[in-house]
Amino acid sequence: MQYIQPTERAARLESDKPSEQRAFRRYQPLSADALAARLLQFGLKPADVTRSALRLQSAQVAHIQTHLMNEPQVNRALVQQYSSAIEKLVQRHDLDAFTEAFNDLAVIWIDLYAEGVSITSVDTLLSAISVPQWFSNSKTQALKHCLSHCLIESAARYDHTALEFARRHHQHSHLPNGRLLMEQLQQLLIFSQSEAGLLLISFKLSSTMLDGHRHRMPEVAVEIIKRLQQSLPKDHTLFHLDAYEFAVLSPQLDHSVKLDLLSAKLRRPFEFTVNANHQMFSVSPVIGGVCRDATHKKAEDMLSQARLALEHADSTYQSFATYSEALSQHADANAQLRQDVLEAFENDRMALYLQPIVDTHSGECMGAEALLRCRKANGEFIPPPVVIEVLYQQGLGNMFIRWLINTSCRLASTIKQKTQQPIFLSINLTADDLINRELPYLLAQALKLWDVEASIFTLEITENGLLVDEDTAVEIMHEFTSMGCRMALDDFGTGYSSMSRLRNLPIDLVKIDQSFVRNVAHSAQDRAIVQGIITMAHGLGKKVVAEGVEDADCLAIIQSLQCEKIQGYYFSRPLPFEQFLAWIEEGKASVPEVAIVNQQATA
Repeated sequence: MQYIQPTERAARLESDKPSEQRAFRRYQPLSADALAARLLQFGLKPADVTRSALRLQSAQVAHIQTHLMNEPQVNRALVQQYSSAIEKLVQRHDLDAFTEAFNDLAVIWIDLYAEGVSITSVDTLLSAISVPQWFSNSKTQALKHCLSHCLIESAARYDHTALEFARRHHQHSHLPNGRLLMEQLQQLLIFSQSEAGLLLISFKLSSTMLDGHRHRMPEVAVEIIKRLQQSLPKDHTLFHLDAYEFAVLSPQLDHSVKLDLLSAKLRRPFEFTVNANHQMFSVSPVIGGVCRDATHKKAEDMLSQARLALEHADSTYQSFATYSEALSQHADANAQLRQDVLEAFENDRMALYLQPIVDTHSGECMGAEALLRCRKANGEFIPPPVVIEVLYQQGLGNMFIRWLINTSCRLASTIKQKTQQPIFLSINLTADDLINRELPYLLAQALKLWDVEASIFTLEITENGLLVDEDTAVEIMHEFTSMGCRMALDDFGTGYSSMSRLRNLPIDLVKIDQSFVRNVAHSAQDRAIVQGIITMAHGLGKKVVAEGVEDADCLAIIQSLQCEKIQGYYFSRPLPFEQFLAWIEEGKASVPEVAIVNQQATA
């Protein structure tokens, strides 16, 4: 049987494996002196081995081959390599030849072990070696124990090296991971005076891919890595941090302009779709970068700055951003704002203000929209969208929606008791709420607890909120309507595919966005848009609310267009609950002059 040298064998068996993966499989060969020292540890002299005329038991070799073939993942070529190596081991003429033959056998053993052969098989693998009768039993056992010890020791080194490799490389791509990035970056900051740049790259995948092709995700990642590696200069290092997040450590980058040029080069290959198993997908890179400067002493600081740039690019819908001190200041301000929101939520400094919704022709208050108000410790208001975003990002979305529903039901119960009027309340739901299957149950519980009817509640959604999971959102909307709630489509005209969605959704009410209503008396285009929305909604059997009515001219036009309800500063700003009750009792909706005075007082 032709024997193949270890280097050639490795090339044949591992040519399809990443070089990083092969690295920890390479066996560190023993020198003749090192093997002689091992023999001495077991009471043997090198001369005992070279003069003992080792033999091979053919029947036992066949038995070992059968044993290895039964291992399901063992490469058959490895089994043949083993047979050749064990034959060469008994044909040595001196210690150097014996050492070379043993090293060849050990290389094959490492690959067998890596493919699943148990470490307990070592003795079996060496059992084909026999010695003449004049070689004592004690020395025979000592020789086999010595060789077994060396092979087991090599397996232990393999395990240690493989573990260290796994700690520093991505599980699937075998690229260096975040741990190795931090180590190399820290070494660069300590031992090198050269400039360097760090890029963080996050890939956004098309929504159709996320919905129906999750099984092809690894293949897309492979294609992403391939394109990145083809675009990188040779002295740059690519790191795989997360499923679709990567980093590039770039030497000799001394200016943000060079960082921008490198970013553009990395983005260019993704102007085209990615092909995975003959299916085309769209992936979009978002990149944040930072250049090393004299202030960088810790790898964590440089990485944090690159991440700030990445987050800024993502939040501002840019493809690339470079770190600057302004970004850091902005991040600090946002961190303080998040802290203010969490403290306000914990200390019950949140309330619902009510903005009246008025019948266009009678001037009577038909309902009110519940609007969130949140105060800092110093009394300043925090913008409601910021409050909602922070609470949901911090995992407090469920607690907030419970608070919102229970507070709304409590206010509705009080309005019912004190006014004896059928005033409805509108509650705004987020995209996360629309896929919360527990929400209808929570609302039913709150309605029962506060003894209010579901029919007095209108649940407002936005079209963009449907994009997360439209099928689930529509199911939950139907659950709400079956309970007796009404559904309203808020900010109509600003979302995605308004016309087609309005026809198919269980919507009772359309709210025209104030950006179209506010200037309707001065803009023929806005008036045409509002008129078109009202006509279309009425044709589909929906009622309409015009938001942003702020003056008498606007009100007159909205009345002439047959819009049923209005909402805006012309009648009232959002009011604290007690002021809203007083506003109702004083009948300010039907007396605009008094409403204007109240508006100025509460501005």
